Amino acid sequence: MVTTRLVLVHHAGGSRLLYRGWERLLPADWEVVALDAPGRGRAHNTPASDNVEALADRLLDRVLTGPETRLALFGHSTGAALVTRMASKMVAAGTRPVWLGLSGWTGRVADVPAAVRDLTDEKLLPLLHRWGGTPSTLLTDAGLRGQVLPLVRADLEALAGFDPMADRSWLTLPLSLFSGLHDPGAGVAELAVLAARAPRLLNVHLHPGDHFYLTEHPADVAAQITADLGTALRWREVQSRPRRATRSD
Repeated sequence: MVTTRLVLVHHAGGSRLLYRGWERLLPADWEVVALDAPGRGRAHNTPASDNVEALADRLLDRVLTGPETRLALFGHSTGAALVTRMASKMVAAGTRPVWLGLSGWTGRVADVPAAVRDLTDEKLLPLLHRWGGTPSTLLTDAGLRGQVLPLVRADLEALAGFDPMADRSWLTLPLSLFSGLHDPGAGVAELAVLAARAPRLLNVHLHPGDHFYLTEHPADVAAQITADLGTALRWREVQSRPRRATRSD
């Protein structure tokens, strides 16, 4: 039996808990896999990585299990950048993802200082706030900062200099974009630029809220994912049907 597997990748410094409970909001016959990047959650025994190529390879190793799986990828913020690299690696290997969902991200080279690992908390937190990526608890909880900011630094250092347009094969996939209307790092104009580059764009979904809009509207986002991925699956089915030979007299 062919399985539809939806892979969810979190933001910088985050974990799979961003998507806690989503499996109950998505079709019961889908396999929903929320991943932890190295250094946190179920991958806490693996050192955090500061390299996009290594991160993409490690995450793919956990979800590629054979030809009978229809794989779809959804990522938020840094996770969106990562899933584009994962998708391009799959395309190069001849195992194209069925669908790609990109949230809170616009396809631009990240404006990340090359020495982000050396930034003090006092300098890093304003950067995160400017990008819309600072949960309020980080600003007030010193203990939480001590746990999360080293992971944020590693994740952002991986993005420093990463150009998602160096390999554009992910843009050829069925694609949906998601964002909060008040996300300072993924505005409507920037999303429109990315949307114009995607020949198989399905939808641009805008929600009330900021960078973490999806924590406030999980059911709405899940419904949109269900609809768009369902469309992409139907496209795949039509494309895979054998074509009838025609005769000419």
